[in-house]
Amino acid sequence: MMQNKEVKIKNLPRVNTEIKAEKVKLVDENRQYMGIFETSIALRIARERGVDLVEVAPDAQPPVCRLMNFGRYVYEKKRQERESRKHQHQTQVREMRISMKISDHDYQVKMNKIKSFLEKGDRVKIKLRLRGREILHARLGMNLMERLIKDLQDIAKDEAPPKQEEQIISVTLIPQKTKKENKHNEQT
Repeated sequence: MMQNKEVKIKNLPRVNTEIKAEKVKLVDENRQYMGIFETSIALRIARERGVDLVEVAPDAQPPVCRLMNFGRYVYEKKRQERESRKHQHQTQVREMRISMKISDHDYQVKMNKIKSFLEKGDRVKIKLRLRGREILHARLGMNLMERLIKDLQDIAKDEAPPKQEEQIISVTLIPQKTKKENKHNEQT
């Protein structure tokens, strides 16, 4: 069963009888200023034209109201929000676990996987678990983390230096903006 994904619009304007002001500035469907009217008269004009009276500037003195089809306005707003959501990239925090006794080949495989996550724009949290007597040699684990950060410094930077919490040494890497992205941002 497929559910209808309803898009909720924030801060909908007041419509028709929801408008509490005594007088309003009225703007017609073609955005032409009509004048200042009492709310009851503006509502009657809207009903005669078969449209809604929508409060577009509630903070103005008196509030500005526009004659428009409110259903169509809500539809357009939902469509705009859906379109804007399509173009957003949700960053995720990926996690990579390594151990102190990692071989060179495994190290390269893990590093390549971390690179692919970073190139997608995701953050990567790297955890190194110290087991048994490895806790006595935590500095070796720190050296391994520093080596990993150094190997990835061209595409990532660390959010904070590696830190040790009991048996786990962790660091979070965030993608670095490349020169192409910086140029693209400057052009737009």
